[in-house]
Amino acid sequence: MDIRTSADPVIRSLYPNRSHMELTIGILKNGETQIIHLDPEQKESDEVLTYPVGSICKTFTASLLAKYIAEGKADLNAPLSAYISGLPEQYYPSLRRLAVHSSGYGGKPFGTLETLIKLASMNRPDGLLHVNPFRGTVDENVMRNLIAGTKLKDKEYKFEYSNLAYGILGYILGIIGGKNYWDLMNDYAQNDLGLKDTMIGNVPLTGYDKKENPCSCWKWEKSDVITAAGALNSTALDMLKYASVQMDGSRPYLDLCHQVQGMGEKDFRSGLAWRLTNDGISWHTGSAGAFSAWLGLCRRNSTAVFIGTNYGLADVENPGLKLLRSL
Repeated sequence: MDIRTSADPVIRSLYPNRSHMELTIGILKNGETQIIHLDPEQKESDEVLTYPVGSICKTFTASLLAKYIAEGKADLNAPLSAYISGLPEQYYPSLRRLAVHSSGYGGKPFGTLETLIKLASMNRPDGLLHVNPFRGTVDENVMRNLIAGTKLKDKEYKFEYSNLAYGILGYILGIIGGKNYWDLMNDYAQNDLGLKDTMIGNVPLTGYDKKENPCSCWKWEKSDVITAAGALNSTALDMLKYASVQMDGSRPYLDLCHQVQGMGEKDFRSGLAWRLTNDGISWHTGSAGAFSAWLGLCRRNSTAVFIGTNYGLADVENPGLKLLRSL
C-alpha cells in the first residue's frame, strides 16, 4: 500500500490557498498501519502532532457508555433523571436519545442568535476559531438549570446535533464512575483502551483560521460539562489503534455503538455517536477551533482512515469518506 498515492486526492483538496497547512493522514488496512505527515510545502516529515480531535470525543463518551451498559451500570432506555438526582418532576430524555441527538436539546446552551453571532465572528481574534465558546459556559449548576428549564415532550425529536446532550452523558458517566469526566475518560482511554497519547486536556499547538490568522488551541476547564462533547486530543497512531479496537471484537460491548440506534439524517443513521452509512462505514468529524479531524472505519473489512489538520472548519469529511471507500 502506497499511502502517498492513496492520500493524493485528500492532499490536493486541502492544500490550495492554505500556506501553513500541516496534514496527517493515517490508514489501517489488512492489519497494516501507515501514517504520513506533510508540512506546509507538502514535504513528508517525521513530526508527530497531537491533534485536538474535537467531536470525535463523542465516540469515546459513547464507548464508555456502552461499557457501563454491558456491565449493568447504565440503562440505555432510562431517563437522565435516573442518574442526576434533585431534578423537578417532569419528562427527561433517555440516555439513548441523548446519544443519538434526538433528545430535543439541539443547539443548547446557545440560542439561534448567539450561534449566528459566533459564526459571523469566527475569524476574528475573539471569534469562534480562536476562543472556545464552551469554556466557562456550562458548569454543573448551569447544566442542571438548563435540564430543569427545558420542557420537552416524550418523543423522538428530529436529529439535531447537541453538544449539551453529550455533556450531560459525560456528567452521568462521571456519576457512575465516581470521578470527574476529565479524569474518568483519561483513565478509560489510556488504561482500558491502551491509547497512551490520547487525553482530555489542553495542548500547546498553533492552528489557523480562514484568513491565515494563527490561533491557539481551545482551552478547557475540568468544570466544563461540555468537555465530554469535544475536549479530546490524540495522535494519528492512537486514532487508528482506537479504530482497530472498534473493529476487532476484543471489546464486544462496542458493537452496540455501531448498531442503528436513531434515524440520523438522509445520508446516515445514528449509532451511539457514530454516523452509520448504508455501505457499512462508521464515521465522525471533529472540529475544535482551528483544527479539523475525521475518523472513519469499515468493520466489514477492518479498514480505517484518520485525517488531522491545523485549519479550522476544513472539509475533511468528504475526502475522508472517498479515501476510505477507495480502500
